[in-house]
Amino acid sequence: MSLDLLDFAGIEEADAQHVRAAIERGDNFQSYIPSDALDFIVRNYRALGRLQVLEPAWLDCYVHSSHFSAYGIETIKAIFDACDRQRLRTLKPLTQITGDRATLFRGCAGPVHTLGMSWTSSLDKAIWYAAHHASYYNLADCAVYVTTISVSEVYCCLDHYDHDFIAHPSSAWRVDVPAEEFRLDRPR
Repeated sequence: MSLDLLDFAGIEEADAQHVRAAIERGDNFQSYIPSDALDFIVRNYRALGRLQVLEPAWLDCYVHSSHFSAYGIETIKAIFDACDRQRLRTLKPLTQITGDRATLFRGCAGPVHTLGMSWTSSLDKAIWYAAHHASYYNLADCAVYVTTISVSEVYCCLDHYDHDFIAHPSSAWRVDVPAEEFRLDRPR
């Protein structure tokens, strides 16, 4: 597949050259365009998958991005689906899961709760994440959701900040957490 099919719109030519060279070497290109990587990958994820260079760059980009609302959960899931799951798990193994099923939690805040891709195995950490989002983005309506899924549904486990299990469960339910528990000074 030709690199000419990639859309480099908005990327300076010198940076685009570095990205092309990294792709040709089969290297992770994300660090050459850290502030532009998310847009670049969203525009090109199918081609990057066919070129077999998507997974390392996408994982780095995903970890270092904080808001995906401009793209929607469907696009973010589509990018993970375009990745080779074995390669994802080689890069970021499922070290914290034992057995065939996993119980995972997600902390949310704000008027809309999206059952996104990042989940934790810790109820405490999910509560903290909800409080963090509420504090950082000045949001209300904190909540925690829980799901139980097959381990085969988990894409990988990121370990940059915490253990974040990447999954998109088809169902989850809200956990009844008292409002006073949503605070940043929770014991860890």
